[in-house]
Amino acid sequence: MDERDERAQSGRAARTERRRATRDRTERELRDLRFVEVPETVSSAFGRTAVGLSIALAVGAGATWVTMLIAAIVGDEALWQLTHDLDLDVDAFLRATVIPLFGLAAALALAIPLFGALDGAAALRLLEHHASAEPGQVPSSAHRVRLATLPARHVRRAAFVVAVIAMAVGGFCLLFALFDEEGRTPIVWTIIGVSTVVVLGWLVVRSSLIGVEERQEYRRAVLELSWARSVVVAELSEKRRREASTAAEPPAQLLPTFTQRIDRAIVIAACTLGAVVAIWFVSVWLRQPCRRCDERYFDDPVERFIDGLSLWGGIAIACALAVTAVLVVVRLVLMRRTELAAVQWVADGRPRRVTEEVAESMLLGPRAGLWTSRLIVAVFTPLAAFVALAALVDPELILGGPTVVIALAVAVAAPVVAALVGMADLRRAVHERNALRSVLSPGDPDAASIAAREAAEQRTRAKRARRAQRRGRG
Repeated sequence: MDERDERAQSGRAARTERRRATRDRTERELRDLRFVEVPETVSSAFGRTAVGLSIALAVGAGATWVTMLIAAIVGDEALWQLTHDLDLDVDAFLRATVIPLFGLAAALALAIPLFGALDGAAALRLLEHHASAEPGQVPSSAHRVRLATLPARHVRRAAFVVAVIAMAVGGFCLLFALFDEEGRTPIVWTIIGVSTVVVLGWLVVRSSLIGVEERQEYRRAVLELSWARSVVVAELSEKRRREASTAAEPPAQLLPTFTQRIDRAIVIAACTLGAVVAIWFVSVWLRQPCRRCDERYFDDPVERFIDGLSLWGGIAIACALAVTAVLVVVRLVLMRRTELAAVQWVADGRPRRVTEEVAESMLLGPRAGLWTSRLIVAVFTPLAAFVALAALVDPELILGGPTVVIALAVAVAAPVVAALVGMADLRRAVHERNALRSVLSPGDPDAASIAAREAAEQRTRAKRARRAQRRGRG
């Protein structure tokens, strides 16, 4: 009996010790585990920046070409005497930019998925290294979502774009060669052969990329499996730290309502710009109702009205565009001031608690440097590229050698400067937002959780409104 009692007591003691060790380990995890912004490497920062800049360049190129089209129409309709005196052939310049526009569109359709693949590959390596080096730190949702689309999937999309372009060009040349004797030239047959090789190459590359994607899927699954428990524990850990902190009222500059007026003004200016463009388009429609219709001319009062509408509509568009640009610049300045104020507010490192809306706006809000880099590319690069490429397409355009050289320099320098600004802002954002996270312990907010919370709050308000209505009727 004594031996049995001793074994039972030793067994109970061992179980108690194991439970105590498990409890201590859990407490350490709850105390130490937290969400962080993972520091960017040069390659990951470049990939992440390049994707945004490519999209910004695509948007800026479209907007720039539409603006040039409006300027060409206004110059032809209302300012034809001025353009003639200045020897400006705006229409010829616009026609010379059509081929560069389609070439730029094809290049961006290929570049965006390739930069996405670079970003995904760099993010996968970055998060694998972070998971092994810092097991007590969970990457924030903004980093984990970068693995939503695998790098090989981006490359497959780029290869598909190339294959589609090759099929379109090759198919057009094949029809030209089959139905027109002038199309049966060595150049046309060479294009058809190259297009066929590209399509066949796409079929081969596609099958190999599927295998690469499966291996990357396994690497992502390993990371997600390691995060499955850590995310839940980190949420609980940060919730405990947040509840233990003292509630604090942030400066007015950090409240989401601080920029509501300027945001509302930007929306109004953008809507005004759209309305002015629509009104100006009436002059275009009166002159030429459809694409294949002949231009129409009217008696003097109507003709003056069309010319005036075209001129003053173009001026109104320029004014609305300038006002919108000024408001955007002011918004970027306020955005950077808010970022600096947030860093200064948490500089003492003292834990504090703020509302979810304030923490989310500071952690998920847009960054001034990132948007500045995108605006640099969207505003300066397209116009400079169009000038340089138009001179190459149509050498008879009177653009001037210095103008072309300056345009070429701007077209090269603007993306470089924008990339440097964007990469510097990404790496600076890591330090600033980690300082905010260490003080506020905000958990892991993301767009999905914010949308779910707002939907729940909206349902709650709707229920309260229905209850109030029923009580009023009763």
